[in-house]
Amino acid sequence: MKTACKSTNIRVELARLQVMELHELREKWRELYGKDAPDCGKVFLRKQLAFRIQELRYGGISETAQSVLEKIGEMPKVRPNPGGVIPGTRFEREWKGTIHVVIATDTGFEYNGQNYRSLSGAAFAITGTQWNGKKFFGVK
Repeated sequence: MKTACKSTNIRVELARLQVMELHELREKWRELYGKDAPDCGKVFLRKQLAFRIQELRYGGISETAQSVLEKIGEMPKVRPNPGGVIPGTRFEREWKGTIHVVIATDTGFEYNGQNYRSLSGAAFAITGTQWNGKKFFGVK
């Protein structure tokens, strides 16, 4: 029975956030975080306070999950190639009964073991005519 009571209390507490004015939300922030609220609007404060209330009631993320998130944050960011495409992206197109696959690389695009500076270059290699590469592969 205690669990249902806790659940109801937290629902009431979360519902109260929806009717609080900005100054009340800032006071609640000080109460829950122990510092002044950031200079943000009511919507942001309500969302963050709702998260904090639940975190305090049910617990935050585990140390293991926190460690994994920190490792992910330290990983280098994936950068698009000169064509603006994330390396590893696959482009497939059927042309004259054959499926053609082009893979984005760090420096351009690879098709049949050949490197092309642009997706249009790869489309030209497939068709023998000038094409907008994104249009040819149906991404534009």
